[in-house]
Amino acid sequence: MFQDDASDRGREVYAMQKCALCHSIAGIGGKKMPLDRVGSRLKSEDIRKRVKTPKAVKADSTMKSYPNLPEKDLSDLTAFLMTLK
Repeated sequence: MFQDDASDRGREVYAMQKCALCHSIAGIGGKKMPLDRVGSRLKSEDIRKRVKTPKAVKADSTMKSYPNLPEKDLSDLTAFLMTLK
C-alpha cells in the first residue's frame, strides 16, 4: 500500500472514530486539541501511543483510549496525522 492510500484511509478512520468531536484540523472540529502541524511536532510512534493509551503519555489526559483499534486502522490514522505538517 502506498503512503497516500494509507493516509486517505486514515482520514476515513478519523471520521469513523469521530475524532473531530474533540479535535480540529484547519479550524474544523472540536476545540479541545487542534491537530494542525501534529505531523511536525510528533513522531509516528508518539502519535500511535497517544491514540492507544493517552494516559500513558499524559496522566491527566481526557482523551478516550483506543486500545482495541485494529492495527491497520491505527497505522492508517497515524499516516494521515503525519501528513498534517
